[in-house]
Amino acid sequence: MMISQTTEYALRAVVYLARKPEEQQGTKKISDAIQVPHGYLSKVLQKLTRAGLVTSSPGRSGGFRLARDPADIRVLEVVNAVDPLQRIQSCPLGIESHGSNLCALHQKLDDDLARTERAFASTSISDLLADESGAQPLCES
Repeated sequence: MMISQTTEYALRAVVYLARKPEEQQGTKKISDAIQVPHGYLSKVLQKLTRAGLVTSSPGRSGGFRLARDPADIRVLEVVNAVDPLQRIQSCPLGIESHGSNLCALHQKLDDDLARTERAFASTSISDLLADESGAQPLCES
């Protein structure tokens, strides 16, 4: 399963903000650090703000920061704020006789989406930061 570029950018931004949850960060600083085009990032941050995951303060000394503790923000919340996972509810091919009964292929695909959804729901942003693999998640420090 692939996530969209918008979702990738949102996760990068949230992880970056989670590293210093008490500090406000300007869009330019975030953009440079996570290698996301400034204009695109602004739109992503607006979506995250509308979803209540990020707060913004206007003005020269303003910026963005997480609205909640990183341990209380699930990856699924970030995903759903910008580009929700689309579960398969009925035959994507529009075959009338299938109705809401999925064929074996589409049921398997939906089962995989369900597993991904559960994994995202059970993973907090703090979990990503606490990973001991040695690689920093999604962006440079």
